[in-house]
Amino acid sequence: MTPLSPSEKARLLEQMRRVSVPPRRIVRVREWIVLPVGVIVAATLYFALNGPEHGSGRPTWLYAAEALTWVAVAAVSMVGALGHGTQSSWQPRGVLLAVALGAPAVLFAAMCALGAAAEPHMAGAGVDAPRGIKCLELTLAAAVFPLMALLHLRRESDPVHPAFTGAALGSASGASAGVMVEFWCPVATTAHIALGHVLPILVLSALGALLGARALAMPRIGRS
Repeated sequence: MTPLSPSEKARLLEQMRRVSVPPRRIVRVREWIVLPVGVIVAATLYFALNGPEHGSGRPTWLYAAEALTWVAVAAVSMVGALGHGTQSSWQPRGVLLAVALGAPAVLFAAMCALGAAAEPHMAGAGVDAPRGIKCLELTLAAAVFPLMALLHLRRESDPVHPAFTGAALGSASGASAGVMVEFWCPVATTAHIALGHVLPILVLSALGALLGARALAMPRIGRS
């Protein structure tokens, strides 16, 4: 990230001083309350769509490996997007970009590798496999609440790179929602993974960037 000049630092500090925002600790608590609520929303969708039965049929090791991979990537992505502790909400641009693009890339590579390893044990699993539209829709549905809630909580709080922050929040929300979808979906073909599981994360990242550029940007204070 390019260091800010003294005049830019002074301008940002003046903006922060003159714009009324909730204390960082309060915002942090509200952000982490969003996550269990998001889990409840995802779990409701999972059981409403008969998840335990629909997701059966995979070898136990594959089920466990896919679940652990998604949980790990989702957790790292959310921490990367939100930060940790009570630090400033401004994450370095490189970290935000890594979350926005790295999460879907890592998940795609990992799921394809696991699918290839499991193929000999899943005879016929790829025959007439669904394209992934249902999984795409389910991921988007489960991710809408956490993404919109986090954007709302962080509104007008980022004077540095609001679009990158929004993109990271979108990617992290998509990866988190994808945990539930991975439990629900037994298909492991490359085309299905790309369309049904990775594309929605990219869509949410793009949506987060678009909304974040407007919702997260700190209002400019006119010079006196």
